[in-house]
Amino acid sequence: MKKFFVSFLLAVFATGAYAQENQSRLDSLQQVVSALSSRVEDTQKAELNRAVWKDRAKYFNLGYVKQTLADRTYGGELKSDFGASLSWGKTYYLHRKPLFGMLKFGLDWSWMDINYAKFSLDAFDGETGEPLPSDVHQAEIGMQFGPSLTVNPVHRLKVGGYFRVTPSYSLLYMDETVHHHYVTFCNAGCTLAWKVVSVGVEWRWGTASYDGLKFDEDAFDEDYAEGDDVPSAGDVMDQMKVPDRKFKTTSVRFYFGFRF
Repeated sequence: MKKFFVSFLLAVFATGAYAQENQSRLDSLQQVVSALSSRVEDTQKAELNRAVWKDRAKYFNLGYVKQTLADRTYGGELKSDFGASLSWGKTYYLHRKPLFGMLKFGLDWSWMDINYAKFSLDAFDGETGEPLPSDVHQAEIGMQFGPSLTVNPVHRLKVGGYFRVTPSYSLLYMDETVHHHYVTFCNAGCTLAWKVVSVGVEWRWGTASYDGLKFDEDAFDEDYAEGDDVPSAGDVMDQMKVPDRKFKTTSVRFYFGFRF
């Protein structure tokens, strides 16, 4: 009986030690699994953060333009028949980690911004009164720079808003006259992006007094008839020059873009 009791106690102790050893092994295995899961989760977060912010900082946009040209000197307003825009650049984020895990402030720099619009001008012959329809062409090339705010609410979806200053050179052809000048445009817009594809809309406005050069061969021939001295370059420029004319340009640009 005594031997049986001793054997029973030894068996109980051995079972307890074995169970304790197994539990210790299970705890160690659970810690390893938890550590691996945490590393995988951190790696996935880092990969998503890189894909959302670093890999999608550059943009290339193609847009459709609705534009209004207002004459601030003589009055009148034209609305575009057709317009197009092209811009590309990069967003430089001001901090490494997104605020609240989803928000970043940045500075947008569009290295190139090109805008074109075509208008129809209904004029009339001063002698006959017959309509003389003609096309008006306006184009700008410039560079954008300004602050932006981008929110990443879920996965790879990004919603952004921005305001940019756009110093530009503007060229306007109207009624055989070329108007040209430097113009400071302002652009404000919002954009929606999913991975590489984005869509957006922006408002654009600017005003300037344009220099003008008129190409009127008939008037030139009257001033310099056959047999007269050949005019100098200065005389030609004086003959072509017309008074300055102030224009205000306002646009709405809807664009489809790529982020890479």
